[in-house]
Amino acid sequence: MRKILPFLLLCLPTIVVSQVILDQVDDFEDYTMSNWTKTNSIPNENIYNGGPSGEEDNFLRITSSGSGEDLELMTKNNAQWKGDYYQGNLSDRIKYISMDVRNSGSTVIFLRLAFQTDYGLTYRCSTTNAIAVLPNEGWKRISFSILEDNITALSDPFNYAVTFGSGSQGVEEMRILHNDVPAWESDPIDAILDIDNIMADSETLSTKDIAISSELKLYPNPSNNTITVISNENVTEAISYNIIDALGRTVKTGDSKLNQEIHIQDLTNGNYIVEIKNDNGNILRKKIIKN
Repeated sequence: MRKILPFLLLCLPTIVVSQVILDQVDDFEDYTMSNWTKTNSIPNENIYNGGPSGEEDNFLRITSSGSGEDLELMTKNNAQWKGDYYQGNLSDRIKYISMDVRNSGSTVIFLRLAFQTDYGLTYRCSTTNAIAVLPNEGWKRISFSILEDNITALSDPFNYAVTFGSGSQGVEEMRILHNDVPAWESDPIDAILDIDNIMADSETLSTKDIAISSELKLYPNPSNNTITVISNENVTEAISYNIIDALGRTVKTGDSKLNQEIHIQDLTNGNYIVEIKNDNGNILRKKIIKN
């Protein structure tokens, strides 16, 4: 497991003045929060056992109550995740932020990243699509694309997103938060989120493999209003879908994207097959129940 921070004594604060570097990883093995802070009164915890690697694998736990001062599930970093994500060369830029996550609560968490830059004016942006982290699934590896096509500008009349490089500042603050729409703040939620091995990656992932992966899920299932084709990758790959009833009839067709909702409230209750096709013509079929 790669490390970028030296071992520090338990309960001592971490003081870091360095900026983001390619392939850096926060693995929390130093028994600190690795500069991941929050604003509500339930502090982040470094749990010393039970991470993705099992015994004696530390991880970060983030908790929110959904009410009062503790309503938001969000953690932020303006130390080692601050700086120039372009690395001085667009071909070698940081393209993905990956991490291991586990939902240790009972509510679905819609996880996304948000970034802020301050060039005299504050610019903020968020990953366009959230990744759903489901309860009772255990640890899983997820990856957020921070390429321009996967980023949405927030609350700015000129629609400027954060500049990830070009200049001496780059990103001033990075956030990990729960919200089902692009946002700088978390929606209220009663939840427990575990995180480990946060990594800056430059490698281009295969969206073809993502689109046809057996790990794709339809959620929720059963459902009465909407379903989402969930991928562990924060990509905006276009898909088309056919919904087929128990008699083999196609009752609904349309176009969508991974990690975006498909409305099914107009369907009658029953069992259906959802046929998902990507631009390469690959097909995946999943059964759903409409209730």
